[in-house]
Amino acid sequence: MRDRLSTLAPEQDLVVIGGGINGAGVARDAALRGLRVVLLDKNDFAAGTSSKTSKLVHGGLRYLEHGALRLVWEACRERRILLHTAPHLVRPLPFVFPLYDDSRVSPWRLRAGMWLYDMLSAFRNVHRHRMLGLRRADQWREGLRREGLRTLALYYDAWMDDARLVLANVVAAREAGAATLNYTAVTRVLTRDGKVEGVEATAQNGETLRLRAPIVVVCAGPWTNALLATLPHASRPVAATRGTHIVVRQMVNQGFTLAAGVDGRIFFVLPWHGQTLIGTTDLADDGDADAVAATAGEVDYLLAAANHYFPDAGLGHSDVIATFAGLRPLRATSGATSARPREHDVLEPAPGLFCVVGGKYTTYRAVAEEVVNRVVRRLGRRSRCRTATTALPGGAVPWGPRQHWEEGPLWQKAVADCVEKTGLPPLTVQHLWRVHGTRADRVLALAREVPHGDRPLCPHFPHITAEVLFALREEMAWSLEDWFFRRSRMAYAPCHGLDAVPHVANLYAAELAWTAQQRANAIANLQAQIEATSLTPLLRASSRS
Repeated sequence: MRDRLSTLAPEQDLVVIGGGINGAGVARDAALRGLRVVLLDKNDFAAGTSSKTSKLVHGGLRYLEHGALRLVWEACRERRILLHTAPHLVRPLPFVFPLYDDSRVSPWRLRAGMWLYDMLSAFRNVHRHRMLGLRRADQWREGLRREGLRTLALYYDAWMDDARLVLANVVAAREAGAATLNYTAVTRVLTRDGKVEGVEATAQNGETLRLRAPIVVVCAGPWTNALLATLPHASRPVAATRGTHIVVRQMVNQGFTLAAGVDGRIFFVLPWHGQTLIGTTDLADDGDADAVAATAGEVDYLLAAANHYFPDAGLGHSDVIATFAGLRPLRATSGATSARPREHDVLEPAPGLFCVVGGKYTTYRAVAEEVVNRVVRRLGRRSRCRTATTALPGGAVPWGPRQHWEEGPLWQKAVADCVEKTGLPPLTVQHLWRVHGTRADRVLALAREVPHGDRPLCPHFPHITAEVLFALREEMAWSLEDWFFRRSRMAYAPCHGLDAVPHVANLYAAELAWTAQQRANAIANLQAQIEATSLTPLLRASSRS
């Protein structure tokens, strides 16, 4: 940590607070334009809401019902950009939208909505939608309840690895010259005569630093209100809502867009790392953003909604592998929680202090472009945004997004060549390409350099030893939680990656010079975090109440 701080120049053009998707996007855009940028986060990058999403890059089909045509148009455009600039992390996924006799949406409205969705994407989505009758629908049902089914709409959106998409933006910012520091908490924004002049922050080792900059951008999500409370005339622009997801055994191979029977809210059933992800909820939550968690009631809500559409699944508490919850930093407005706008705002509560509120994950790049445009104008610079056409790290692959990229001949040849060159199993090579894209070559080079670098971490996963070392040396993964929850998703699997913990902890201890006590503490902290994602503590809390 001290080495990272010692190389940090005290004078910057821009300090970005918050290493979620918006902050990482702003840092990348600004660094590509030649600005001196520092990105700070008090935890790991994407440790908050940005790793606890529905894992979708999507146009937002459900927003059509609220007339948010501009938001959907922008999201469809940004989906297309990400499919091209990060094809290893954002991949097409077919979705089924079923219509039943008791659905509140009529067939003609669904059909019209699907055509509008295609139009707003300029008919440049992966494929156009199709309306399927019952005979043609069987191949897409995958256990979906047939009773009362009238028709299915088949359309395309995209799946993403949310935590690694944030990381890709952070790495891109760093490669363009930005300083990117996780585990460095901003304690206050510094002002003079009402104008911003920098920030004060504290590193994990307790070291305090002051950074001077004429512009500070706050992308702190649900922590925004607490940060702005340190300023005179503090405001509270964020009204957070909690979104909870559950992970269960594998049920589906494509996405399902469904309406919960209790309240009609849209939720998704999705394939995710060989399992199924179900979510999400939307409940007002003004509690501690550091302690957000799913509730037993939300889990029961999601189980009931999924069982309504997949009755043969018979999901119960014992089927819940893991849970996670995040807070959406929506704009504070009056009215019902579900009616709060998803569009973003860029506020300026003090001269030189820009604050990003709201917005969709999918549109983060456009939000960053808008913010950095304002920054360069304020600084009197002239520069243009390059992020729409510049591939993210690992994304400059020779195959395009028109199909699932692993199905194409160029993908198959790349995998075959790599298998022949390295002698690694095809599943391992495919995994490395899917996670790292073209940067897989660097992981493979490391696997050849270090002893047993190609050793699998455990029998249940394709991850190898070199990936952990790469995460430590190249991806700023300073804790076991960083590896198990975000650089990989091992913590969310049925075994939670526990078989790999001793080996990974040994790698961390050797790389970071941990003592035996530090290693033991790190393992205990990881196990506590894994326990917190299970259903057990929720059921205990529910029984006590």
